[in-house]
Amino acid sequence: MKNINRSISYILGVLIFVQLISQELAAADTELVSPSGNAQQAEEIAEEDSIQRKTPILSEEWIQKTKNPLPWLSWGADLRAREEYISNTQQNSSAQYPDNNHQRYRFRVWGKISPTDYFSFQARATYVFRYFLDPESSEGGESGEILLDNLFFDLSAGKESPWKLRVGRQELSSLGVLWFIQDGTTKDGSRTTFFDAARFTYNFPNEKTTLDAVYLYQSDRSDAWLPPLGMQESRKYLSEQDVQGGILLLRDKSIQNTVLEGLVVYRHLYPGDLDASIYGDDVTVRPKVSYKLNDNWSFEAEMAGQFGRRNDRDVLAGGALTRAIYSFNDKYKSSVWLGFEYLSGDRGGEDIDNGMDILWGHYPRISDIAAYQRLESGRSCDYTNLVSPFIGYSAYPIDKLRLELGYRPMFAPANPLAGDGIHTEDGSFKGHLLQTKFEYNINKHIQTHLVLESIIPGDYYTDLADDVAFFLRAQVMLTW
Repeated sequence: MKNINRSISYILGVLIFVQLISQELAAADTELVSPSGNAQQAEEIAEEDSIQRKTPILSEEWIQKTKNPLPWLSWGADLRAREEYISNTQQNSSAQYPDNNHQRYRFRVWGKISPTDYFSFQARATYVFRYFLDPESSEGGESGEILLDNLFFDLSAGKESPWKLRVGRQELSSLGVLWFIQDGTTKDGSRTTFFDAARFTYNFPNEKTTLDAVYLYQSDRSDAWLPPLGMQESRKYLSEQDVQGGILLLRDKSIQNTVLEGLVVYRHLYPGDLDASIYGDDVTVRPKVSYKLNDNWSFEAEMAGQFGRRNDRDVLAGGALTRAIYSFNDKYKSSVWLGFEYLSGDRGGEDIDNGMDILWGHYPRISDIAAYQRLESGRSCDYTNLVSPFIGYSAYPIDKLRLELGYRPMFAPANPLAGDGIHTEDGSFKGHLLQTKFEYNINKHIQTHLVLESIIPGDYYTDLADDVAFFLRAQVMLTW
């Protein structure tokens, strides 16, 4: 209770701070335009206070001028403050330290140089400070390291160029393949998500078809290419193993209201130092179709097949993800969705591994609690071996406040760890996942959210992992 009260006090303090900043921004905006909208009155006021109002502090105009001091130079920064409380992380209230309560402050600053329309260069530095509240034996602050999580250049044939080449440390989230390609540094949590890669994008003459080709070489250690300043030995591993591979993504919008995608991913995984590392070669093929029926209904479906060799076993695995969305188009911007996800599980055979590996999809796409659990493979957010229908609802009950609700019953199609002490001999129900999220975005500079999540375990787990797990996060994001 002590730490929960402390968390609530912190959250309230952050909200008060956000409110003060937002009031300052609103006041600055009113200095540019009179409340009545009367242009003549606004001009008279501006003339009377021309000195004070010439450059309003924190106005959008002033912010943009500071971010673009020269035509060829731009920069920006952000601060993400989080408080997280996790109860029964391993679904075991009898564990030595069942609860965890900590704060994380991530600072990022970036700059972009664009000397011509053909070439630009961008870099971003990241620093994270952590403060641990619970367990009490770990209470205190932990200074982070400064890490370059973006360092790349863009090359093209000009503004109207049909092609673009990006080389260096970059995010690949803009590919739009959230199922499999999102986080290249899976052991680094939410601090970084980069890939060390070269990406070539080509827009076909019909302007409705694009091709992305990516080559990547991802090292598991943070000091492999660009050693951090003040490197921390405990955080030197950004992923479980070195990976070299290629990605081909073809996306076509030629058919009205339809998007067709074809994705092929090849990986070579090198043996790593960590117990959770895997090695071998695999190929993943994933077609996808998205279709908008009308202003209310839209559908999307994707399937995946995976084959190759992993940890000296042949790989033969598959998956599917579908979702139907109904938008009410009402004043609350409400929508509801119903979906189904399948990821095949390893059956424990000596020669064949049927477990679907989700590539670089190890991030809290399904569950935030999963980022802290290691109940299956020892890897964060390992969603393999899953059969799960899901339902969700989203709306804006008041202006700028978005509410999202979600529910997933989760099943295991296989039980390769049966009888290991945590998993039962014949259970298949992993449990109920309940989720609630509030987002309150004041403007593009100040965004907040509150996440509440719980897992109620099923008969897939023994008494050593059958306690309800609970997760709470409050976040404020400030962007310059």
